[in-house]
Amino acid sequence: MPVTITVSEVRRALYLAAGAQSAGGDGSPSVGVLGQWFHDAIGWLVEERQGVNTLAILADVDEDLEVWKQTLVTRAYSQFVGPRLTAHHAAFHDLAPQVLSFWKAMQAACQWLAELAWSVRPPRATRAGSRPAPWETLADWLSTEEPLSCELKEPGWSDSVKLIGIADAIIRLKGLTTSGGSMRHQAWCAIEFKLGQTSPAADLGQACLYLLMLSAANEQSASPGAEHSVADDGMLALISFRPERHEQLFDAASLASARQRLVDLIGKLAGVDSTQIVAPPGKTGPVHPLPALPKSNVPQFTKPTAEHLRLGEELVGTFTTEYDIAVSLDGPPIVGPTFLRFPIKLGRKTKVAAVQRRVEELQLRLRLKRAPFIAIEEGSFVIDIQRPDPQMVMFDDIRAQLPASDPKLGGSHVPIGVDITGHLVCANLAKTEHSHLLAAGTTGSGKSEWLRTAIAGLMVTNTPDTLRLLIIDPKRNAFHALRKSPYLWKPLVFPDEQSTAEVLQELATEMDRRYRQLDGADSHAQLVARSDVPLPRIVCVCDEYRDLISRSREERKQIEDQICRLGAKARAAGIHLILATQEPRRETIKGPLDSNIPARVGLWMQKAQESRMLLSEAGAEKLLGNGDLLFKDVGPPRRLQAPLLTEENRNAIFGA
Repeated sequence: MPVTITVSEVRRALYLAAGAQSAGGDGSPSVGVLGQWFHDAIGWLVEERQGVNTLAILADVDEDLEVWKQTLVTRAYSQFVGPRLTAHHAAFHDLAPQVLSFWKAMQAACQWLAELAWSVRPPRATRAGSRPAPWETLADWLSTEEPLSCELKEPGWSDSVKLIGIADAIIRLKGLTTSGGSMRHQAWCAIEFKLGQTSPAADLGQACLYLLMLSAANEQSASPGAEHSVADDGMLALISFRPERHEQLFDAASLASARQRLVDLIGKLAGVDSTQIVAPPGKTGPVHPLPALPKSNVPQFTKPTAEHLRLGEELVGTFTTEYDIAVSLDGPPIVGPTFLRFPIKLGRKTKVAAVQRRVEELQLRLRLKRAPFIAIEEGSFVIDIQRPDPQMVMFDDIRAQLPASDPKLGGSHVPIGVDITGHLVCANLAKTEHSHLLAAGTTGSGKSEWLRTAIAGLMVTNTPDTLRLLIIDPKRNAFHALRKSPYLWKPLVFPDEQSTAEVLQELATEMDRRYRQLDGADSHAQLVARSDVPLPRIVCVCDEYRDLISRSREERKQIEDQICRLGAKARAAGIHLILATQEPRRETIKGPLDSNIPARVGLWMQKAQESRMLLSEAGAEKLLGNGDLLFKDVGPPRRLQAPLLTEENRNAIFGA
């Protein structure tokens, strides 16, 4: 069975080899979600979706290139950019420069697409005939977010390697002819988009990987006796928006040497080639060993067992034999700590909806505790099924993955959970999109355990000089081990003894005091950097928010008023909220929380409606409990497994 490696892993290695942060380009840093929106917008503009092609709006305006450009810019803002910025305004409170740079890049992308459509418009003499409109031609030639894969095998390798990734865009110039009138091989161009400040060497290497995969696929499809390789017709375009558009175009022949170095690198990273690695593309000077990917601190889950493979066969067999739905496995299952992820290939004319409609029947046939979780992950269709032999992820397993802290500022990363590969995902409180967190989950979901793990993650990367905790504990037993902790901003708050509204008012007063101290500084980090006096980050944690607002109407209003103030302004003062509720109902979520807390942690819930209230989509009702969660900031939810903080960990960390 070939070893699978992703384009992202190779790019990360290239980035490290080029000097990591010192390898950055000349653009301004972007924000991850804005980069994702940018890529999504390209597809939205070009591809026909639900019978509608956005570019078809050009048919309703004058045939003038400048008019086309402005028309696309206006449409992109009114129907794509504007609604998203409005829906996620809380996440971009103080990211105006990044949002402005993103919008400039979007305008440049719209102008680029208008130029492409203009370049393929048919001659006037043929427009009355059957020639397609330019936007139809462009939609036919250009595909976005296209999954690619190829299998590589080199002399001296112990095994073959399957390289997988998703190309930003591919243009296939269909039906071209030579000057003599004969049909030539299909010409194509792989396009890689980059937004903001990136690493030129890693960018080029990543783009070359897609060229490599396309070349391999096209060479396999070439007819015997062809005059030249199909790969000869391949091109590579690297288009960066910084935010102005910059283009680089390469042909396959000019990248031949880079291709071989990439293949050598892939063999090294996959562990099938033990020879010395050569320098990556774009790196000059003497050859040095490539820095190893830091996998030693990542929990290693088991490889697929015979039982796991049998479950995959039963999954496919149920669809094909019982429901006549054509699906097949698109590779071996990925083994996570608590579930198996089966990549699925849909047969011809098989719709995603047809698979989704059979979820409950599939649960019964496979005798599963929860219904299978169906999703599209990184462009691939996957079905998650609970493991018959689940493993726990312990806090000790992920502790070494927590980012290093600053001596004066401390650490701002809250551990959320590990992904299916074992890598830890954190929320960075210093970022606007993660400045406050809202968690929800029913009894048995692991909500209180997740809160304790989040607190422990902050404590082990801070000292009492860089972190203070305000703990509100309506249940009186969730944080008992913290009662004597030097990290407490004030003693544990029990709402039946002390008014929560008054405590939050004190926190808001502290926020106002810190704002007066800023004196021109943009953030808590800048204030700490220029001061000799410690100013610890304050994190307010509450285990049951709904209980707080259910005591009286007057107290609810007072609490919500303070939540509004803190949610809107507290991040810059180094103050953050981590709130949790057992019942994410409309009357709890809608209002101050929905407007001011963009980052959400959804653990197992009993109803799909509760999941929609918290995450804006169903799915949490299919989770397995015990820390299985969905994490959503301003992108689509990611499925993670929360680490377990043992009683021994709790006593050692909280009692310190």
